[in-house]
Amino acid sequence: MNRHIAGLDALRTLAIAGVTFFHMFPETVVGGYLGVSLFFVLTGYLLAYTSVGSASKQGVLWVFSYFGKRIRRIYPELLLMLLVTIGACHFLAPDAIAAVRPEVLSVLGGYNNWWQIAQNADYFTRITNASPFTHLWFLGIELQYYLAWPLLFGLYLALRELCGARFAASILLFLGAASAAIMPIGYLQGMDITRLYYGTDTRVYALLLGAGIGLWQAEERQRRRYAGASSMFDGALGAGLFTLLTAETAFLYFLLDGQSPYLYEGGMVLVTVAFVGMVTLLGSDGFALADFLEAAPFRWIGKKSYGIFLWQYPVIYLFHVRGWDALPLYGVIELAIIVVLAIWSGAAADCITRLRLPVRGRFALPRAATFLAVSLCALVFMGFGCQGIALSASSKAPDTALRTQLAKNAAELQAENEKSAQEAAAREAQKAAEKAAAEQKRMQEVDLSGAACIGDSVMLGASPALRQVLPGCFIDAAVSRYVGGGIEAAQGLAAQGHLGNIVVIALGTNGPIAGAERYAAQTNELLAYLGPTRHIFWVNVYCPKLTWQQVNNDCIRDMPIAHPNVTVVDWYSLVKDHPEWLTSDGIHPNDEGIKAYANLVHDTIAKTLAKE
Repeated sequence: MNRHIAGLDALRTLAIAGVTFFHMFPETVVGGYLGVSLFFVLTGYLLAYTSVGSASKQGVLWVFSYFGKRIRRIYPELLLMLLVTIGACHFLAPDAIAAVRPEVLSVLGGYNNWWQIAQNADYFTRITNASPFTHLWFLGIELQYYLAWPLLFGLYLALRELCGARFAASILLFLGAASAAIMPIGYLQGMDITRLYYGTDTRVYALLLGAGIGLWQAEERQRRRYAGASSMFDGALGAGLFTLLTAETAFLYFLLDGQSPYLYEGGMVLVTVAFVGMVTLLGSDGFALADFLEAAPFRWIGKKSYGIFLWQYPVIYLFHVRGWDALPLYGVIELAIIVVLAIWSGAAADCITRLRLPVRGRFALPRAATFLAVSLCALVFMGFGCQGIALSASSKAPDTALRTQLAKNAAELQAENEKSAQEAAAREAQKAAEKAAAEQKRMQEVDLSGAACIGDSVMLGASPALRQVLPGCFIDAAVSRYVGGGIEAAQGLAAQGHLGNIVVIALGTNGPIAGAERYAAQTNELLAYLGPTRHIFWVNVYCPKLTWQQVNNDCIRDMPIAHPNVTVVDWYSLVKDHPEWLTSDGIHPNDEGIKAYANLVHDTIAKTLAKE
């Protein structure tokens, strides 16, 4: 049986292009993450397709050969990337490797996707665990599948003996179809999106569907009875269908946002089925586009796709942390560095596994000299990488003082709100007796009492200072609150009679408030509930390590256009030049910062109301 399938490297090229440009330009190539699903289908297909022939030849020894090939294919290049990146971070982003050892162990152990899910379960670790290795959740699922495949293949062989090859392959397709339902069901039940996106159980269907098709085609070819999925696939119709699916994929790369409810309600499954169709067409005998898809550029990128995947996020991460993404043509520079590192790590991994210099041909000597020079530089970084892992803390703990202070502030809020309610009654009586008070400057005579404040942990941390500048205000702030939680908070304040004419909103640190339909709808619902007559002051966000900072601030900036009663409190512009005002997480204000935060809120409200 011919083990090479023409055109699969072209699909690898399509997949790695989507993933790479999604990481580089997430606001433009919003659907590039779909390339991951294509990679899953290809992995399942090729593993199954090659296993049929290999197991037949090697028998029981196939299992040992199988694991040996997987280890040689995955780990040498992975270790090189990890050590060099950690070494580079030692100089360029030391905070990123303060507690890198647990993350490295999760990567090497093949459970990084579950490790990341566990980190996201805690608000504090979510905002402090920005990492150059975030993309390796994908490798975790692949490694878990590699480990499980001998058992799945053993089940297939047993069923093949009992019921025939077609029935046995259909069982894997059935398992894939059954597991494809987990994501939509989980989403409808309110499961966290991170859990749905990273979970092995919610993504394995792509591997299983690819495996079912791979087994089917491999068995048919081995028996020399396979003549394509249908005769029409040998000609223009098959080529046209493949071209249509490829164009659709490229279109979705720019269209299907990762926050879209459609994606989790079944859209990702449908896209994956389209990928399975593309692979099936390629595996058909006599496929018309096979020669074109075997073009040298596709084959080269396909062969380097693993290295390109490994290096892309560390390079992009360091460019972002160091502010190099402000350079002209920074994307071209990033891409060039990624490709060079992928070429080097592939050659170095080949050198490690084969114990020889991976250069030959007419320019063997210059290439060998270049390879050795780059490798010596990499060894320096790898030394610091080993040191970084050895000296790493066991976990990346958040600012404990911040956690303690927020807990204390939360405990005090209920008592303070009750006190404010009593003072509000007394204040109303006092206001009636003070109508004849002497006129003061407009800024001083603006009544800021009784403001309702709704926010997340940033507001919670600043609540003592807010109470000083906004006497008698009612604050409902909570850790990890998303914009959707603001609606419930507003309803609670209204039920208590505390939702007055002035409302301060500080939401947007913990997730998107715009972009995806789901979050935009929650933001609009909150604004609609507060109505057009109240004075709403929305504090924008400063969270530079989180991807939604710019999207949220753009949304808040544009709010007054559709809602003239909204005024922006520009915390971002004030604090971005004062890192000394922030705690170690780079997001929450410290004692000095909360005073600046509260004064900014007060002054923005006073100036806005004084103009009326």
